[in-house]
This record gives sequence, structure tokens and C-alpha cells, in this order.
Amino acid sequence: MGYERTKFGNDVLTGSGGNVKSKVSNHYGPRDTGKTVGLTYSDGFIRELSIDIDGPTVTAAEFALTVAPILPAGTRIADVFLHVTEAFVASGTTPAIEIGTEGSEVTNGFTITEAQAEGVGIYNLTSALSGTWGAATGLAAATTVGIALSGTSPAVTSAGKARVVIRYVNM
Repeated sequence: MGYERTKFGNDVLTGSGGNVKSKVSNHYGPRDTGKTVGLTYSDGFIRELSIDIDGPTVTAAEFALTVAPILPAGTRIADVFLHVTEAFVASGTTPAIEIGTEGSEVTNGFTITEAQAEGVGIYNLTSALSGTWGAATGLAAATTVGIALSGTSPAVTSAGKARVVIRYVNM
């Protein structure tokens, strides 16, 4: 990924081609704008779904505005990793971030605990898989991925940034 700064104009305030002293910037390659969802394909069986989340993204109204990823039928979740780069600020009694099948994230998916969300670091969440996401047989139907909060009166402020990586095999 490259970045280039070049002069625009001849740096002279009068005459032809002059009068502009600003610099033009060019950017090559992908830009990391946050709040992204992407699929990574490989030569083998393993594929990765990456979801960038932040504080506002974990609220239902904000996440509903983005394009929700869909895992194909026959998907078996192999691994789930969380990389928190900026700590979230959660409130309520045992608040948690649930990611899984849209509408049933608490029972079919995995949980990001308050301690994990509020601590910068990398976490392996594979052992937190539940329901159809933890089944060895895989997902029976194409599954839309959703995000929800759980706990008693859970809330998250606008602070926090993380990337969730879901590694899966499509059988």
C-alpha cells in the first residue's frame, strides 16, 4: 500500500500553471475505513469472515444499517478470534456482545464477555461457540450474521474498536 504527495501547479502564485500551492495526495491499495465486513478465500478449505466493529456498531440500530454477512449452508465454524484495539466501555449487569445467527445470537453464535471487550488484546473465542455454530455437522441453511447485546440493561458507549475473524469450512 503506497502513499504519494505531489505538488499541484508550479508553486508560483502568478502566471500559467501557477496560483496553486497545495499538494495532491494519491493513495494506492485498500483503505481501512472501519466498520467493514469482508470474506477471505484461500486455496484450501478454510475461509475467513472478518467483521470490524466499534461501540456504535454493536447497537441494533447501527448494525442494521450495514450489510450483514451471510454464511452459506453447510458452513462449519472452525475458529473464532477477537482482536480488540481500543477498549469498549460497557454498562449494565453482566453485559456481553453476542455475534451469531441474526435474531438468536445468544443461543447460536459466540459471546464476547465484558472483560474481553474492555481489554485490549487478542482472544481465541472458539470455545465460546454455542448452538448451531458449535455443531460438528455445520449450519443447515444459509445464515445471516447478527450482533446483539445481552445481560441486564446492557449498553455500550461509542468507545471501542475490534475485529472479529470467523474461520470456517464450507462443506
